[in-house]
Amino acid sequence: MDIIFIICVVALASVCGWLIFKLRKIEKEFGIFFNNTQPQPVMRALNQYAGQIQQQTKDIEHLQHSLKETTVLAEKAGTRLGFVRFNPFNDTGGDQSFCLAIIDARGNGYVLSSIHARTGTRVYAKQVQQGHSSHNLSEEEAAALAKASKQNPREPHAS
Repeated sequence: MDIIFIICVVALASVCGWLIFKLRKIEKEFGIFFNNTQPQPVMRALNQYAGQIQQQTKDIEHLQHSLKETTVLAEKAGTRLGFVRFNPFNDTGGDQSFCLAIIDARGNGYVLSSIHARTGTRVYAKQVQQGHSSHNLSEEEAAALAKASKQNPREPHAS
């Protein structure tokens, strides 16, 4: 009876030793799989990766929030430009006068006009709301506003 007991203990010890050897081998292989420079137990690696995923999820949520804020700001930025040069008087040479329309994606902004004459230069500004001005626009101002309105704010400006 004692011999059977000893044989069973030795057999169980051998099986336990073999299982421990296999477990160490699997842990080592998976540790190398998860991190080539520092082999580590599988559970530690999985916990580490779970933590990284949680942090990356937080980072993505922060980036999405920042993107929404940036989009709102970009829609309010004067990204649509229209520029027209002209000569309002016959006695001055060259197209020294100009109109510059600057509007946002909703058509809000302003038109700046600079009228150059021999006696001086005058600058005027007219507010634009939703693509229209409450002030009468000159032909050149209307042309500058039309150029700005035709631009797609999401496409780069043509040079």
